[in-house]
Amino acid sequence: MVEGRIKKIKKARFALPSLVTLGSVFCAFLSMSFVFKSQALQGDERLLLLQYAAIAIIGSIVFDTFDGKVARWTKTSTKFGMELDSLSDCVSFGIAPALLIYGFALNEAGIFGLIASFIYACGALLRLARFNIEAPDEGVQTFFKGIPSPAGAACLAAIVLACIDTQIMPSTPFELNTLCVVAIAVGLLMVSNVKYKTLKGKKTKGDIAFVLIGLILFGSMCFVFTPSIAFFLLVCYFVVYGMLLTIYLNLKRVPRRRRAWRESSISNPAVKRSNKEETTKNADKNADNSAHKDNSASDSKDVDKIADNSEREDKSASNSEDSKAAETSAKTAETKTED
Repeated sequence: MVEGRIKKIKKARFALPSLVTLGSVFCAFLSMSFVFKSQALQGDERLLLLQYAAIAIIGSIVFDTFDGKVARWTKTSTKFGMELDSLSDCVSFGIAPALLIYGFALNEAGIFGLIASFIYACGALLRLARFNIEAPDEGVQTFFKGIPSPAGAACLAAIVLACIDTQIMPSTPFELNTLCVVAIAVGLLMVSNVKYKTLKGKKTKGDIAFVLIGLILFGSMCFVFTPSIAFFLLVCYFVVYGMLLTIYLNLKRVPRRRRAWRESSISNPAVKRSNKEETTKNADKNADNSAHKDNSASDSKDVDKIADNSEREDKSASNSEDSKAAETSAKTAETKTED
């Protein structure tokens, strides 16, 4: 009996990470249902349901954060769980945020709003597909290439919460078009090469400073403004941090390579010796080539001289033969005259 219960507990342990992942899908489904219900309402009731929809997406982000940790804690990481997590992220951070931003304001922007929402959803799906391909089999990934899909969903949810809290609703064509551009930018940012820290593995001083600054910013803004504004500023801080980090790494990469090459060439005598040997070998090769060219030129000149001499000898021989023939003809003529 005891062994049977232990086996059942072990089997249930494998289902725990999948249940957390399905919790993320449930929050996304709840968000989409709130968006659908809000379209039949007006005024504060509509904004309240949209606010609930944005909070539900934040709930999906929380569940997605803990499903991997639960799998590592229980040592039940499986390929099935990875595939389920990827599919749930497509719904939670691709389709649900796109419907949220479209139902919030972009439906009033016409075809441009529809295209902007679709581009965001495509960006999230492509981001997840690229992550599945580029994820290392071993080791810890220190950087994300492109903003993570949960952070992209957090951007749209933060915009909706901040607009509802401040009562600043996009209504003019300029405001609607600006919101469309923001949605497209977030979608493109997910498939870009901008680097973001994963905060996995061994923490560096930069990682600790990044987290502390974010917590201080969020806590202070909660006291000064409202939690929705603080959350919006926290998301902006995360997005801008990745852009600045990418610029810094790109500017630092080229001088570092040049410096490493110079230091290796200076400190390593073998490199110097090899460089000198290569230069001497190249010089010897050039000298041999030039000498070979000179020899070939002199040989060609000698051959020309020999040919000229042979031609002269041939001419002289022919001339002597002609003179002999003339003499013999003259002698025969004289003998005939004497006869």
